[in-house]
Amino acid sequence: MLTLWRGNANAWECDELGHLNVRFYLAKAWEAIEALACEAGMRAPFQPGATATLIAREVIVRFLAEARPGAPLVIRGSVRQVDEAGLTADLIMDHAALGKPAAAFSVHLDHVDPASARPFAWSGRVRARLDALTGAAPPECAPRSLSQAPPAADVSLGRADALGLEEIGRGRINPQDADRFGRMRLEFAMGKVSDSVIHLSAGFPEQWRAYQAGQAPGAASALLEARIVMRRWPQAGEGFVIRSGLAGAGGKVRHLVHWVCDPVSGAPLWTMQGVGCLLDLDTRRLKPVEGQALKTMQAAVIDGLAL
Repeated sequence: MLTLWRGNANAWECDELGHLNVRFYLAKAWEAIEALACEAGMRAPFQPGATATLIAREVIVRFLAEARPGAPLVIRGSVRQVDEAGLTADLIMDHAALGKPAAAFSVHLDHVDPASARPFAWSGRVRARLDALTGAAPPECAPRSLSQAPPAADVSLGRADALGLEEIGRGRINPQDADRFGRMRLEFAMGKVSDSVIHLSAGFPEQWRAYQAGQAPGAASALLEARIVMRRWPQAGEGFVIRSGLAGAGGKVRHLVHWVCDPVSGAPLWTMQGVGCLLDLDTRRLKPVEGQALKTMQAAVIDGLAL
């Protein structure tokens, strides 16, 4: 695997849990993807005037170890598979000082026209370079608890109403959220959901009760792995609404599904499945679900809810 990015977990990128927020894992991973594209010989693919670029179609990420403020990090990457107009890249983010992985990513990418986002075939020159960068998928990149079923075909606000999905978030794609071509940057597919997930009170009833009581939570929601499927890349200036529900709950983890939709048309923008837990803020370990909280979550599970 090639070294594609090197830096650290900045203090301003860390959240109330005292570790790197999930959004910034994807921000750093995308810088690595851009570097990989250049290693493959794509000519200025992320600059104004580009004739070809890459956009993500699907992302799987596993969070393997916390990155606390200031932690030195490095990302290595390779190509797992190349097809006519796309590729799958594998990335490992390592704790540089500790020599152990912090996160693993598998990113399915389309090779597209920058203006229209229509996929088109690789040139022979770039395809040959990509083939030379191809290697076996690292075991860390294999999803552990995520569904690998095809994405649901019936995602819409109308369907969300029928299923009783809660509205947990609503907002806009701001100019600073967009890339060089006006599309939302990948990190915000995670970040917009992360900013709103506390509103899914049935998903984290322990944390919700603490806020109701005006207390500082002793444990907080954390994400162990996630799968994101992009349905349509929103542009700067568009709105979004997030409808969410529980797909499953057990003694250690909870399975969450988020549908992010266009509030005007009701059509999907992106969908996300997350495997979450409670992180004990003192021990920095996963906190088992207590009896009443587990009953609350299991009563809220929506059978058949899918990405």
